[in-house]
Amino acid sequence: MQTTNGNKNRARPPAPQGPWILISLALFLAGLLIGQAWREPLAPVTTAAEVPTPVAIFNEAWTLLYEHYVDPAALDDKRLLAGALRGLADAVGDNGHTRYLTPEELAQHSEQLAGEYAGVGIEIEERDGLIVVRDVFEGSPAQRAGIEVGDVLVAVDGLPVKELGLDGVVQHVRGAEGTPVTLTLERPRDGQTFEVTLVRAKVRAPLVRWALLPEQVGVLRISSFSTGATDGARAALTQLEELGVRGLILDLRGNPGGLVDEAVNVSGLFLPPDTVVFRSRDRSGNETTYRTKPDSQPTTLPLVVLVDRDSASAAEIVAGALQDYRRARIVGERTFGTGTVLIEFRLQDGSALLIGTQIWVTPNGRVIWRNGIEPDVPVTLGPNEMPLVPRNGQLLTKDDLQTDAQLTAAWQLLNGGDSVQTAVVGPECAGCR
Repeated sequence: MQTTNGNKNRARPPAPQGPWILISLALFLAGLLIGQAWREPLAPVTTAAEVPTPVAIFNEAWTLLYEHYVDPAALDDKRLLAGALRGLADAVGDNGHTRYLTPEELAQHSEQLAGEYAGVGIEIEERDGLIVVRDVFEGSPAQRAGIEVGDVLVAVDGLPVKELGLDGVVQHVRGAEGTPVTLTLERPRDGQTFEVTLVRAKVRAPLVRWALLPEQVGVLRISSFSTGATDGARAALTQLEELGVRGLILDLRGNPGGLVDEAVNVSGLFLPPDTVVFRSRDRSGNETTYRTKPDSQPTTLPLVVLVDRDSASAAEIVAGALQDYRRARIVGERTFGTGTVLIEFRLQDGSALLIGTQIWVTPNGRVIWRNGIEPDVPVTLGPNEMPLVPRNGQLLTKDDLQTDAQLTAAWQLLNGGDSVQTAVVGPECAGCR
């Protein structure tokens, strides 16, 4: 009998054919992919409907703060909301214009447009990283305390100005009438630091001031286009003409703007009746044209306009129009570039968003927003120079001009006479219609 040993004589399966090879290979590769997926999980697929909204993310951040911040007592709903809304407005990049105001800040804003507020009576600016006193109002608490133009503000009620910034300093210096505020200042000429405690009072900011320069040249300074700026400028202009001035310097340095109607009417003191001053253009491209009054009576005096980096908004409207018509030469620095129509939108808690809803365009079609107005004659002040702020009716000398290179340059232009218009120019700019 024949016997078998192991599997030697078992029947063998048929060898795999072509299709089976492909199927086996596919299964093998699939296994590899599955194994890789176990080791490196795939990112979850998110549908459009599952993408979180900005509001949902804000709510999430708000909740996380309240659940995890180490000092719960520091969390205040009103402060958190104000900070969030302020950041929201600032993020659009319309610096100095589109912004959020708390109810208290909104009240101060309204006071400023009216030309009267509770404070100490100083005008300040940021210069080379310092907060410098630019003007001291006559009869104000600041003047009585001996504060001078050029003094550097160091602290407000013990808070360093470097932490507050310019806007923060303004908010802390202003306050309720009759309340005290302590200012720490440094006087650059002797390096001495001193401290004064002032009682806030109702202050009427001087909108218009004028003076007489040598060679019968007048200077007319408009500090803002708040209510009454046109009336003040017209009265000052009349006084200067009665004194027989043969040329005029319109000083708009440090002028942050104000009311559009005031800017248009001031332009009417120098441009012919029914002349285009500027146009506003909304997000859809629709335009509105603003003109001088049909019955305006402009002066024919030769004119130079002074501007600087703090000349903004309505001040840029005036400077741009006078430059486009070649009615005046512009001297100084490129202006701020805040060329938007600002509309106030009240919120439910009494705060407000001020939103730039339209851009301003000069008669020649130049967009002011973010571009500013470039001077015809660029002149910057030296590190130890400050704009000269005149007192009404003051007689200034050539020595007085030495402290203000921009005012000196404007005065020299008027004395030269060959590069300054000597009469009102008609609407000849290319973009005017």
